[in-house]
Amino acid sequence: MSVIARLRAHWATIAVLAISVFLHVWQLGRRPLAHDEAIDAWFSWQARGTSILKYDPVYHGPLRFYLEGFVLDHAGITPGWARLIAVLAGIAMTVMIATSKRLLGRFGAPFAALLCTISPTVLTVTRTGREDSLTGLVSLALLLVVANALIDLRPRHIVGAGALLALSFSLKETTFIFGFAGACFAFGLATVALLRPRGAARSYLGSIRRVGPLPWMWSTVVFIAVFGFVFTAAFRYPAGFASGLVDGIKYWLSQHRVGRGSQHWFFYGTIYAGYEWLGLGAAAMGLVATIRRRSIVGVWFTTMAVVQFAVYSWAGEKFAWLALHPLIPAILLAGLGGQAMYDVLRSRSPQLRSAGLRWLPGALVGATTVLAALTTVVAVRPAITDGADPRELLVTVQTSTQVPELTDRFAAARRRGTLGPILIDQRDSGSWPWAWYLHGFTDIGYQTIDPTQALPPGFDAYIVSASTDPPPLPDGYVIERFPLRRWWLPDYDHVTVAKAVRWLATRDTWSPTASSDQFLIVKASAGVAVAADAGG
Repeated sequence: MSVIARLRAHWATIAVLAISVFLHVWQLGRRPLAHDEAIDAWFSWQARGTSILKYDPVYHGPLRFYLEGFVLDHAGITPGWARLIAVLAGIAMTVMIATSKRLLGRFGAPFAALLCTISPTVLTVTRTGREDSLTGLVSLALLLVVANALIDLRPRHIVGAGALLALSFSLKETTFIFGFAGACFAFGLATVALLRPRGAARSYLGSIRRVGPLPWMWSTVVFIAVFGFVFTAAFRYPAGFASGLVDGIKYWLSQHRVGRGSQHWFFYGTIYAGYEWLGLGAAAMGLVATIRRRSIVGVWFTTMAVVQFAVYSWAGEKFAWLALHPLIPAILLAGLGGQAMYDVLRSRSPQLRSAGLRWLPGALVGATTVLAALTTVVAVRPAITDGADPRELLVTVQTSTQVPELTDRFAAARRRGTLGPILIDQRDSGSWPWAWYLHGFTDIGYQTIDPTQALPPGFDAYIVSASTDPPPLPDGYVIERFPLRRWWLPDYDHVTVAKAVRWLATRDTWSPTASSDQFLIVKASAGVAVAADAGG
């Protein structure tokens, strides 16, 4: 087959990949680094080279610190470079889904890849410098490996699953939730096999016996090797192995009642209703196709989506980026639904023409195109153009645009020689994201400032928490107030259908947004001022 013929055969995959690359890299550094992104960038900077980074479940698995550290060390320290690993994982998700034609079908695979690419949730998370993008990529690979094994089990599937599971643990503790959902599927499969001795489930369990114990042994060896290599920093920190096994689950179980994120149990359902109507509509078609065709692969995707959604809704911690994880298997299920609809329309084309409905396939394609375009427009706001706008449910707690603008003004004043040492108040987590934005500056201090006392002498600028009145102003200094970070915690007790529809159309919130503010106290002669807020 010629190169041109190959390109024609794969035009849909190539087109979706091109869209994915564009949406992931366009204006990647525009949004300020959020609190968590700045912490991730800081730890990644510490992990560059051959440094040993000990596992701390508060900040999740260490693998992405080493990967991001390499990028920051060799490419640069801008927000765009700090998000590169997350972006590459997002693009890789598109490629992985688009090429899964054996599972999802020749139409279903690129269709699901497109849904993944333009999903507001997926695009926002995979353009954010956190571990969830890499975790989503690894969990996607696990979903596809198991799905292929359900069709035709091979030893490589078992060994590969062991390696991927170890990688997932080295990224985030959500692997325990993924594993629980997988165990639910396995239990259900075993139960059906017992109830139906001649069914597909019993046949599949028989294939597991035929593979024998050797692949499982190698899978265990690979899991231990990968897990140990990452958590022990290439076997230089032996205690890291036990820490990786137990500290994560202990910490996150202890945090269950804390309720981090302060959201209701239906929070993820709200996000899906506000952003993911196209993908979930296609997933509903996939569920119908799964039931009609008794597809074991469809049951696998459905179980992983439903169980993870239920567990995340139950868990105390709720943040917008976690909505990614139940959505990934739902998108794969949507691929099955898209392929099933395509097959039905093709097979019934003669009947549609004879019934005077030859316009129906075109109408469905047109409607899907319009919805895809609308979904893309919706996705661009939180992911790209308005990522600092707290009125988006997908924007959790976001650094204001004044922070990078003020950083640039500090740098300009340093170049002019009009600005010396800077002191940052640590109250109210006020040192982040400043610790990252100013980490290339000299003469930066961090301490807890008592607002009732005079400011410590010897600094040309002070960034002080605005949760109290400002401290006494030294002679020759000026003061301005600015937002450090913004958020919106929706008041669902007073929302009405009309207010919700208005938010969908205009992003006018039905309850007020909030911010954590700071004071900039700086020598008037430094020539530094806070820019007007562009973050909405």
